[in-house]
This record gives sequence, structure tokens and C-alpha cells, in this order.
Amino acid sequence: MTNEDYKEILQSMRKMLGNAGFGGIDERIMSDIHGSEGSFWDLIYYLKHLTEEVSLGSDVQLSNVLRRVRRHVQTESGDIIEGVRVTVSNDDRQRYDVEHIDFTPSPELGYIAKELRALIEELDEDHRRNSIS
Repeated sequence: MTNEDYKEILQSMRKMLGNAGFGGIDERIMSDIHGSEGSFWDLIYYLKHLTEEVSLGSDVQLSNVLRRVRRHVQTESGDIIEGVRVTVSNDDRQRYDVEHIDFTPSPELGYIAKELRALIEELDEDHRRNSIS
């Protein structure tokens, strides 16, 4: 792959994130890119940080948190805690048009994080092969 290919992939990823309503994540990642060493490294940096963001909502991370909560918190019904619901204040309810935020494991996010890691590995292998040639 060429530097132009890496630029195109990064632009495409950023566009997809924006179209999916995750422009804030894109902006946060891009604001941390300093002293670029080239298109490949910008793309790898972006993908690694995107993977971290996605992983925060994945089954693995949330399941670890829920496991710790379950050890120390009992429900009145005795049912297992499947997630955490945060009820927002009246001001925030009006401002964001949301009554609560649910934190529950998402198998989809775990799958996306796994796919992003695989993509990073493939790009890294390709880059090493092209650097040697």
C-alpha cells in the first residue's frame, strides 16, 4: 500500500464515524495526533485509539465491571444485575432529550474491536513487507 492508500483509508474511517453519529470520538482522536510521522502512522494511531474507544463499551470491559458490582451488590429480587441505568437530571433530560443512559454489554462492540485489531495487524504486516522490499 502507498501513503495515498493510508490517507484514503483514514479519510474513509473518519467519514464513516461521522455518518454514524460518532463525530465526537473522531474529533477527540484527531486532536491527539501530534507530530505525524506519515500517513501510515496516522492511520495506525487512529485505529488503535478507535479500538480503545469501542472496547470501552464491549462485553469484555463492561462484563468485568458488572462482575465486580455483582460481588458487592445484591438486588431485592435476588436477580442478577445485567447492566447499570443512570437516570439523568431534569435539566439534562430537557437538554439532551434522554431520560436515562443504559450501560449493558454489547457483543457488537466487542466484534468491532476484534475486527479493528485484525485490520491493524494486516496493515502493519503489509507496511513491514513493503518497507523491506
